[in-house]
Parts: sequence; C-alpha cells; structure tokens
Amino acid sequence: MKAIGEMFRGIWVCFLGLFGFTYGPSALGDWVVPEKQISVAAGLSKETYQAVSSLGSSQVKPRTAFPPNDLRQNLLRVAEQAMMPYRDVTLETHESLFDVEIEAIEIAGVRAFKIRPSRIATDLQGRIFMHAHGGGHFMGGGVMATREGAMIAARSGIEVVSVDYTLSTASPFPAALDDLVAVYQDLLGSYPAGLIAIGGSSAGGNLTLATVLRLKELTVNLPGALFVGTPNADLLFTGDTITTNEYVDNMLPTVEGVIRAAAKLYAGDFDLKNPLISPLYGDYAGFPPTYLVSGTRDLLLSDTVKVHRKLRDAGVVADLNVFEGIPHGAYLAAPGSSEFEASLGDLKNFLETHL
Repeated sequence: MKAIGEMFRGIWVCFLGLFGFTYGPSALGDWVVPEKQISVAAGLSKETYQAVSSLGSSQVKPRTAFPPNDLRQNLLRVAEQAMMPYRDVTLETHESLFDVEIEAIEIAGVRAFKIRPSRIATDLQGRIFMHAHGGGHFMGGGVMATREGAMIAARSGIEVVSVDYTLSTASPFPAALDDLVAVYQDLLGSYPAGLIAIGGSSAGGNLTLATVLRLKELTVNLPGALFVGTPNADLLFTGDTITTNEYVDNMLPTVEGVIRAAAKLYAGDFDLKNPLISPLYGDYAGFPPTYLVSGTRDLLLSDTVKVHRKLRDAGVVADLNVFEGIPHGAYLAAPGSSEFEASLGDLKNFLETHL
C-alpha cells in the first residue's frame, strides 16, 4: 500500500509541474497563494450583484487590534459609525417595506418587538419564531433588531418576536443569552415548545445555538426548529475560510481588529471556548431540526459547515444551504432577489415541515 501511495504521489507531483507548481516540504504546512484580482461573482441575481457591488472592494489592511482596556469605547464608536446610514430608519420603515405590523413590547423584563405579517401561512398558524439579531453582539439593537425578523415574518408567514437583547457594550456574556432564555421560557407559557422556532444570522446564529445549549442544561423543552444563518459559532476563529475568504468577503472582510475585539468584549471574563460563547464546542445531541445558510465567499462559511457536520454527527436533521458567490449574510442584502426568495422561501418550507 505504501508503494501505491508513493506512486500516486509521484503522479500528482508531475501533474502539478505541468502547471508550473512546485512541490516541497512547505506544502505540508503553509504555502503562498499568488495574488489575483477578483470581482463580484457573476452568478448572482442582478439585485444581489448590485447590492454586493455597492460595498466596493474589501482589499484593505487589517485594522490594528484595539487595546484591551479600550474595547468598549472603541466598539461603541464603531457601532455608531456603522449604524449611521440607518439613523432615519423607523419601525414604520420596516412595516412599509415588508408589509408587516410591528409592536414594541416587553417579555420577561426584556425589550422585544412583536412582528405580524399581513398574511399568516396556513401551516404556521399558532406558531411563533423567536428571532435574535446579528451585529457581533455589540450593535444592531433597537429598531434594527426588527429588520431580519420582519423579513422572516413577511416571507415565511409566521409571527415573530425579535428580541432586543442586551448588547455587549452594555453588559458582556451572559446578559444577551440570559435575555433570550428568559423570553423563550416566557413564550412556553403560551406555546408548546414544538411550535416555537428560534433563529437569526451571524451573532444571531451564535445566540440561537447557545440558547439551545443553555436550555439543555436547564432541562427545558427544546424548540421545534432552528434557523442558523452564517453563525460566528467559534470565537477562536479556527475555521479554514477565516483565512481563505479573508478579503474575498466584502461584507465581513476579516476577523482582525473589530471582530476579535467584539469577541473579547462579549466573552468578558469567560473563556472564549466556553460552549455558550463559542457554541461550536457544545454537545448537539438532541438538538431540534436545523436550517443553515451561508455562501461560498462568506468568511464564516467554515463555521456554518462545521456546525452542520456536528449536527449530522449527532443524528440531528440539518439542512445546509450554501449560495454561490454570496459573502457574509448577503442572502438578505436584496429583498425580492432570487437569493432572498430561495433562502427564506426554503426556511418557510422547513418551518412548515418541522413545527
């Protein structure tokens, strides 16, 4: 067998040589990839192509790491700048854009928003979707906490509760997780667990997974289904695409700088490998059926893929959807686009099947 392996290795080395590649000891560890110029993926819908193109190139130098004692102030400043384009967005904006009704409420002492679509899907009557917004745990609250939730409500035809959880700039872990667990437990007073879904994208995906891990610890009945969109499931950032898609993703170009700072602020005094902070390291036995979404240019594609594999290895129903050419979260970048309709349309089908 060893001789056969050496023979195939020799054939492979010759094949590489035909294309100008050389094979040496460094190939067993690090190797250098030639520079190349890339454009937005040609296979995207016109609407998503324009939305992704409008971001411009992500080819910028990584931000310098923030001093540990300045994490909160620096991230508050980043959040203020990032949210500036949305300063005039109101609940009425989202109601009009997505044809939903939104009501600011409080559940178990936690700020939230009840979102009702203009038409409830027949098979989702009496069901509820608890939504956790993205934003690296440090931004995206308030009115913007309803944006993805309104999209899900409108496209799936399900009532949604978007939780305006405590941001890490106000209080680090476990404040946000405690908020989500409290809201879920309150919802159990009105809905059987099997009729509740939990989900969100990015940090919302992280919190979705962490919430279920925490509910398992508390021996609370688990929800009927999960939506996990491009989760930052590993705040140690060990995934392959953290490197291979760095600067290829022009939504989330790199984890260096802001993203690592956000992870440290969120974790606070806790270990980043704590499964409730980095849920990739948790036990997925008994998890609800889970719908996952990412894209081939997503910096967090590896996180999504590794979560999917852990779910499958645990015997959990897990539906992985990877869109060609999509950077981080851009399946939601252009409402009405084929990517938007496919990602949330398939989510609707998944919810109807499992709730």
